[in-house]
Amino acid sequence: MIIRKIVIKIQQLVLEIDDDLHLIGKPLVVLWNFLHRFKFKIGKILMELSKPSKYNIENFDSDEINWVNPKKIRYKLINSFDKLQNSSLILKGNWDKSKKAILKSEVYVAFKQRYKEGKNWYETKFYEKALSEIISGIIKFGCNSKEKWDQFLESIDNLYHQNLKNRVKNNLNHSFEQIFKNYNISANLNKIIVNIGRDGDMILVKGEFLLLLAKFLNIPKIPIKIYIRHKKWMDFKKELYYFSRAGKLYQQLNHPDLLNYTFKYGDKRFDMIKENLSIFKGKLLDIGANLGYFCHKLEDEGFDCYAVERNPLYVYFLKKLKTAESRLFKVIPGSIFRYKKNQDLNFDVVLALNIFHNFIVRKKSFLNLIKLLNRLKIKELFFGAHHPSEFKNAKVYQNFTPSQFVNFIIQNSCLTEAKIIGKTLDGRILYKLTSRNSL
Repeated sequence: MIIRKIVIKIQQLVLEIDDDLHLIGKPLVVLWNFLHRFKFKIGKILMELSKPSKYNIENFDSDEINWVNPKKIRYKLINSFDKLQNSSLILKGNWDKSKKAILKSEVYVAFKQRYKEGKNWYETKFYEKALSEIISGIIKFGCNSKEKWDQFLESIDNLYHQNLKNRVKNNLNHSFEQIFKNYNISANLNKIIVNIGRDGDMILVKGEFLLLLAKFLNIPKIPIKIYIRHKKWMDFKKELYYFSRAGKLYQQLNHPDLLNYTFKYGDKRFDMIKENLSIFKGKLLDIGANLGYFCHKLEDEGFDCYAVERNPLYVYFLKKLKTAESRLFKVIPGSIFRYKKNQDLNFDVVLALNIFHNFIVRKKSFLNLIKLLNRLKIKELFFGAHHPSEFKNAKVYQNFTPSQFVNFIIQNSCLTEAKIIGKTLDGRILYKLTSRNSL
């Protein structure tokens, strides 16, 4: 415990030097980050050696169903997979690079011509090519004759137009399954199989027709099976597993292959923020973004997100998860105090969720917080307050109550109004602050 306190104090000192004397502080931060990463890698190796059975994450359930937004599946595997029958494999090599964008496939073009441009199936090159293969003796989508091929496409049309008309609103998982029970659709369409590439991208192996049907119907979630994972992706999962065992995951991860990782907080804060947003697009700044949970969620809501994170391990995983989810938000590694230093920060929405209390511990960071608040030119701020009891018996420069902290923010920023929008599971208060110009 004493050693931990000493380490924390040294870290705070290094970060403060970097904030105020960057030329001196930068090499110290680089060294500190290197030592931090080295400690993490050693800890991971020791854990893997001492508890191999608990650390093994390579036992998969080949029948496990994962539910995913079809928009997240953007590529299809070009080459056939001889090992598809052996599910839940981990493979090295460059097999995941042999992929093609689904939007460029001939099946996608046919769907677009049929359901967006109003053409008949027989007017598409896809129909002619498939029919030619069927006539030559190849079974396509369970069809071995022109009559069955036309009946199959007619059932797809019925399926599409029926759901386009009714727009499934409730019980989406059940409704998706019922769709294929209500229509005599080939059993070959009842599976969507994907592989996971080295960066976490989902690469379609089987079920392109069904996937495109879901995409064009705007179905929010579909069932998939994951068969093969790239070795590099599994190496990353092991790193993330050790990281999560250290209690570092605060929110649930969004990737379908990472949903079983434990996390501290649920979606309650996001739900409260979403329900109280007065702005529905624009620039959003997340200060202390951790692994980017809110940027992932709010990018889906239409925001151009910026994730500021100083912890080097968080930044590492933040970037990896961003790539795995094909996100567009910007990652800003380093101190928020150094981000565009001495310039105004123009954003529509800012998230400061349980982060500002870290800046009131010492005088220098407290003064830097005042400067930051003065630079913020924003419309809305969502502020997560800390418990004053967190600093009990600790020597800190300031220890505001939640209401005092809110008043402090208003006094030093362009924000003029504040209201409580809820409490988290551990009792921390969440505020929404707005500027008069945005009301």
